[in-house]
Amino acid sequence: MEEQSAAVQYFLPFTVAMIMFAMGLGLRVDDFRRILDKPRAVMIGLGAQLVLLPVLGFAVAFGFGLRPELAVGLVLLSACPGGAHSNLYASFARADVALSVTLTAVSGLVTIVTIPPLIRLATTLFATGGEVPELPIVDTTLRIFVVMAVPVALGMLIHVRTERWALRLEKIVKAVAIVLLALIVVGSIARQSENVAEFAKQAGAPVLVLNLVAMWIGYGMAAGGRLPRPQRRTITLEVGIQNGALAFALAAGLLDSVAVAIPAILYSILVYFTGAVVIADGRLRP
Repeated sequence: MEEQSAAVQYFLPFTVAMIMFAMGLGLRVDDFRRILDKPRAVMIGLGAQLVLLPVLGFAVAFGFGLRPELAVGLVLLSACPGGAHSNLYASFARADVALSVTLTAVSGLVTIVTIPPLIRLATTLFATGGEVPELPIVDTTLRIFVVMAVPVALGMLIHVRTERWALRLEKIVKAVAIVLLALIVVGSIARQSENVAEFAKQAGAPVLVLNLVAMWIGYGMAAGGRLPRPQRRTITLEVGIQNGALAFALAAGLLDSVAVAIPAILYSILVYFTGAVVIADGRLRP
């Protein structure tokens, strides 16, 4: 287990809180009301993302026989909510952006509750030798609630009170969070450069399979539900693009392990390419 510096341990919870605060600043009440407007599309998207994706994470980890740290990291990644990039990609791909925002918003709230038990199950199944600490469910849930739920609620409250300032503050908070996270990622990798390179080789193929199969599942469920093509693209992106930044921060912060964070780092790079394929499809077949 890699020991992190005091600076990293201090900044990681703060960075997670900043990421979630920025998310809350961008949320509107209408983002949740759309559940009633597009119930079938929302239920299909959430079912694929919150149920099938974690199952896929466990299956890929088992199938590739990953070392414990990487297996837990893959499950953690699959348990995280959709990333903000999915909304941007939905716009580029001429998908249903409103649906994308709703799915990101709802998954962001639901995963606050689902992440702790999934991490606990992953460490119990994979890290039998103690390679990754088993986190107490109650304690972990409370910690995640403090650094995720409270900032989201605060951001939404500010947005309700003054939308103009919320949108301005959102840009600043996002920029600060990105800079802090980038510094933490670079510092963590630099101190574990030899191990990181080896872990990256082992995790590369599983991360690619997770991403591609997740997108296929999302599109297949949307097509099976006879959703229009823009909504199929939206669900494909939402299921295929998870919040890698949050996964890294949770891995390094809660589990105190750079190795667990490797899948999230690789995934965050990979989705730029797989997401571009969906964008190209949207441009060629509007």
